[in-house]
Amino acid sequence: MVSKDDFTFEEAEELFCQIKATLNDEATMLKNMHSVEEDLICKGRKLSCRLLQGYLNRCGNGDIGKEIITSKNVRLAVKRLRPRTIHTFFGSVILQRIGYSTRGHSSLYPLDAFLNFPSTSFSYPLQKLLNREVAKGSIDDALQLVHGITGIKLSKGKAIDIIISSAHDFDQFYEKKTNIPLDVSSIPILAITTDGKGIVMRPEGLREGTKKRREKSQNKHKTRLSKGEKRNAKRMAQVASLYYIDRFIRQPKEVFDECCRRKIKAKRPKPVAKRIWASIEKDTAEVIDILIIQAKQRDPDQKKEWVVLVDGQDYQIEQIEAALKRHQVQATIILDIVHVIEYLWKAAHQFFKEGSWECERWVESKLEQILEKGGCKTAGSIRMSVAKRLKKEKDKSKVVEKTAAYIADRSIYTKYNYYLKKGYPIGTGVIEGACRYLVKDRMDITGARWGLTGAEAVLKLRSILKSQDFNEYWNYHIDQEYQRNYAAKFSNQLEKLQS
Repeated sequence: MVSKDDFTFEEAEELFCQIKATLNDEATMLKNMHSVEEDLICKGRKLSCRLLQGYLNRCGNGDIGKEIITSKNVRLAVKRLRPRTIHTFFGSVILQRIGYSTRGHSSLYPLDAFLNFPSTSFSYPLQKLLNREVAKGSIDDALQLVHGITGIKLSKGKAIDIIISSAHDFDQFYEKKTNIPLDVSSIPILAITTDGKGIVMRPEGLREGTKKRREKSQNKHKTRLSKGEKRNAKRMAQVASLYYIDRFIRQPKEVFDECCRRKIKAKRPKPVAKRIWASIEKDTAEVIDILIIQAKQRDPDQKKEWVVLVDGQDYQIEQIEAALKRHQVQATIILDIVHVIEYLWKAAHQFFKEGSWECERWVESKLEQILEKGGCKTAGSIRMSVAKRLKKEKDKSKVVEKTAAYIADRSIYTKYNYYLKKGYPIGTGVIEGACRYLVKDRMDITGARWGLTGAEAVLKLRSILKSQDFNEYWNYHIDQEYQRNYAAKFSNQLEKLQS
């Protein structure tokens, strides 16, 4: 390690002159551009590191007098000069700063506060790079990339600590974030939707019921989970989204043609100011409650038409209805048409051979019926088909009855003819996509088994990134870190460093 005194602006100037001389050298002129570029990457990092060290040297040592008084009125009068190493985007730098202490009280360093040094030995830009990459892919890949770009090696344990700490301000950030960046006054619909996606967990991260089932089951292999065994190794992450969307007025025939892939309507409105997030620590009820609160923040006077898209899960619908009542807001709950179609196909396979023309035609007729007449009549006609065709086939009758019951029990949410006239969305494509790219693509990496705290932190960081709030969140997180690490500990003496 080069000593602090060697790092000055003069040293940086000398290194710059060396780099310039090398580039002017005739031997360099004969090299390929890629080799010169690679050499400049390394030397440029060293140059930036020396410039940063020169800046820190110019900041002094943070001596603001004989003593300081903490926010709890404790006098710290023992002064010691202590070095601190910070690993930055460009390399490691050293800061010599005065610490104030007294017996029984930890030292406070005014210069650390003035510079807003992080509590860890890794700078905020370095942490930001790590968090971005962890949100995108595996921790191992992120560490390799950080080392390649900065030359700094982080241990996996230290990286996990940084990730968990970095996600600490997620909930508070979104509680305060009420501004919508785009003009949405002309967009009439506020859409709300949620769904669950399982994540393979380590045993200690499972919910109690799943943990007990796992303990009773016997794995076929010691080192991996076989088919069917993941069911008792997963914890459900609740995924949520809200967004604005324009009307998309259609006739049932148009939706029918789209679903049957006969004709796709080209101009479909896109979600605006979409926010997506997921939590594995919070349960369904908590996430839905936050979802409604966020919607109220966006539309406190309910000037928009609220639409809640569901997949038909009873508990989910119960919690949505309870949250709407609790917060005294009105919304139209719509059953996802794609889930209805999936049930129709299951029923059709009991009447006809899979892949047959008759099977496809039966699904088309029932889909057309539900789009035009709603769920009650469609469920009744399905039950009539059972009575006519499957009198003696109990197993097949049960499957078809399940479809009829699914539609009938949720018929209040299947007024598709009305929804289409209002231009409401009738599909949960947004949340289905979020379950895939927000959760599955990252959390379901082969062989991954997650701890609860680490999984929650990664989901939060990925949610911030996918909602395009990462830079704004990171600035907010740094401000909050300053409040926790320094403003809450010092009295009104930090302004002395600025004079």
